[in-house]
Amino acid sequence: MLYLIITLCFFILILLYRIYRTKRKIENIVVILDDIYSGNLDRRLLDNPDTLTSPLVYKINEIVIKDKNKLLELNKAEKAYKKLVTSLSHDIRTPLTSLIGYLEVLEKENIPIEEQQRYLEIAKEKALNLSTYIQALFDWLKLESGEWAYDFKKENIYELTRLILADWIIKLEENNIDYNFDIPEEALYIIIDKSAFNRIINNLLANMIKHSQTDKLVIKISDKVNEVQIVITDNSIGISEKDLPFIFNRLYKCDTSRTENSNGLGLAIAKELTNALNGGIEADSRYGEGTTFILRFSKNMNTA
Repeated sequence: MLYLIITLCFFILILLYRIYRTKRKIENIVVILDDIYSGNLDRRLLDNPDTLTSPLVYKINEIVIKDKNKLLELNKAEKAYKKLVTSLSHDIRTPLTSLIGYLEVLEKENIPIEEQQRYLEIAKEKALNLSTYIQALFDWLKLESGEWAYDFKKENIYELTRLILADWIIKLEENNIDYNFDIPEEALYIIIDKSAFNRIINNLLANMIKHSQTDKLVIKISDKVNEVQIVITDNSIGISEKDLPFIFNRLYKCDTSRTENSNGLGLAIAKELTNALNGGIEADSRYGEGTTFILRFSKNMNTA
């Protein structure tokens, strides 16, 4: 009987000790949680894996780490947003101020007709540049918010590309750019959004013509095993090695020799739309030699 009493007392002491240790751990957890609640997301709880509180401790640590990562992402997004607002403010204010200046000059009396015509042409060009920028901005915001509406249909990619390029011929000739379109005569049907594809090609061509100082453009479409490949090559001034990895980033602008009137959105929109069409886009360039853009669209959805 005495043995049973001693054994029972021993187990009670062990239980009380464990309760005491658990109580101390919980008190310590509360202290650390108060610190975390105050904003210190670098605090972590420590515990042995075989204790009663370990599942709780590990779960709390997971929550804290997750919340810290979310906070870091929010801070990053906030900085990007502030940078975007600053850049947009500058990019819109500068041409608008210049446009107002030319219009104010035109209000003055005794300006020769030739000068009036020149100022009107400059004002018109700046107004068109501003309109293009605002349209690109709206397009980017629609992409960012997920409001861009896609209409995927079966299209002859060769004929669709020919129709887009046909609208560029006059522009190319006006800029004294020699061009060569290498597009197969037969039909190749894939599932694609015609409007988005149109915008991708137009953005790439507009970027190359406006900023690259090219006088030769070659566009070739190839039917590969699992994809359609569109290669657009020019003999431009090229893109420097330090700029090349970032040209598809939103609002990124290369050296000033390439970025007069650039809004930094054209290539970013082209990349976003290409991704939305389950395609890929990349650029290769040698500064002083030329630039090549490569578009790839999967044929896995080919319904021909």
